[in-house]
Amino acid sequence: MSDQEISSKTKDYVIVGRVAGERVTTRILEEQIQEAVAQGHRALRIDAFGQHGIGGRLWQAGNEPISIQVVGQPGQRLGSMGFPNTSIEVLGPASDDVGWLNAGSEIVVHGNAGNGCANAMAQGKIFISGNIGARGMTMTKHNPRFDPPELWVLGAAGDYFGEFMAGGIAVLCGYDGQNPDNILGYRPLVGMVGGKVFFRGPHAGYSQSDAKLISMGDEDWNWLNANTRSFLNRIGRIELMETLSDRSQWQLLVARTPHEKISRPMLSMQSFHRSVWEKELGQGGLIGDLTDLDRSPRH
Repeated sequence: MSDQEISSKTKDYVIVGRVAGERVTTRILEEQIQEAVAQGHRALRIDAFGQHGIGGRLWQAGNEPISIQVVGQPGQRLGSMGFPNTSIEVLGPASDDVGWLNAGSEIVVHGNAGNGCANAMAQGKIFISGNIGARGMTMTKHNPRFDPPELWVLGAAGDYFGEFMAGGIAVLCGYDGQNPDNILGYRPLVGMVGGKVFFRGPHAGYSQSDAKLISMGDEDWNWLNANTRSFLNRIGRIELMETLSDRSQWQLLVARTPHEKISRPMLSMQSFHRSVWEKELGQGGLIGDLTDLDRSPRH
């Protein structure tokens, strides 16, 4: 490999999102990124101006690592369908759906992230140095052939966190959270069937039919403590390590097993009819109305 070829792989290749005062469309910016990767560039800097999907689907590099640095204002779905060996770093906040359908990329956001962070993520890691909006870590999944997806948040989560979560690990550090009295947000973990959530700080409840608090064992704590250091290094906040190293401040939520959900008492059809149906609609209710309708003369 020549010196020129090595330079093209290590020196930042700059792609701008606004030319002569005009915003470059998302499609054109995506084409420019894909073309740069196809030409062998492996370190890109994107001067974003609201374009969507930056840093995703960079499959052409194969197993070669790609570094994407984003300055400016990225649009939605940053790193969507991101591939392994892709590293994306945003020097500021990010919009909705960071890491949507992430399939292996590592994403660092130096600020807050909007709604839908890590939505449907299957692999990779997302590091947020602030808070996230609503419906973070929803519909995630975990293929046991690969490491579970991870979402790390220095602050707190917005409402409906972990909705239909089916795998992966989320860590909410609760440091300078947007709502310090409720780190998990409103109605978290509804429909959760897999994965685990480490969190630090108070909460205002969660879906107890889908998730449960468990005592954190040494294995979980050792994993959390070691990876917290890596997280803080990635977001440039290693000075918080001592603050986040108090084991007594952390709690762990996991999904209830199918057996635990089946064992819950169920309302019989007769009980539902008496206590709910007839109470709301009266005796006979809609069924009586439909019966009368069936018996009415037809013309």
